[in-house]
Amino acid sequence: MKQKGATEFKEHLDNLNDGVIAIILTVMVLEVPLPNQAGVSYRNFMGSIFIFLVSFFVVANFWYDLNRMLLVLNRVTKKMIITDFVFLAALSVIPMLTKWMMLEPTGLAVFDYGIAYFIANLMKLIISATAWEEFFNEVEGSPKMFSMRLGRRLVIVLVINFILILLAYIMARWVLLAYLVLTIYNFFYPEKTAVDQKVK
Repeated sequence: MKQKGATEFKEHLDNLNDGVIAIILTVMVLEVPLPNQAGVSYRNFMGSIFIFLVSFFVVANFWYDLNRMLLVLNRVTKKMIITDFVFLAALSVIPMLTKWMMLEPTGLAVFDYGIAYFIANLMKLIISATAWEEFFNEVEGSPKMFSMRLGRRLVIVLVINFILILLAYIMARWVLLAYLVLTIYNFFYPEKTAVDQKVK
């Protein structure tokens, strides 16, 4: 009965993640200003579409990574739930920052966007580490090897994010493009998760 309750609780968390992220994606597309609105040229409209697409794929990739991390777990810990809430909170700010960049693509707007992206990535890595810890409690594996690999990836992610945040003031649009490229790279070369370990 206890195992059943833990499984149901994990399902509730999965449903919450799916619901919140679906709303985030919907809100972002509704923020795109149409070219027939006052002061919105077609060029501005296409720029807003580009910003929307960057944000859309950023959030969608986070959803993909999160589901891969939680897929094989039978239960979630309180630490994972708290981290997941902070992760969702960071993602929930993305639509507001996306709208800001659509209306005024300044360095400060992209800088704040980078901060939200940084926090979401950090929370995702913490969730991943906790998921691996739970996974190694259920099957045989090498948590030490994973910890070293996660540590290297964490350093790389934090350094890249930090550099992009600093560059946001100098070349805002290029940094936006960099976020899109980084998202595409993460999608095709994702972090190894417990899903991959279980498949083997």
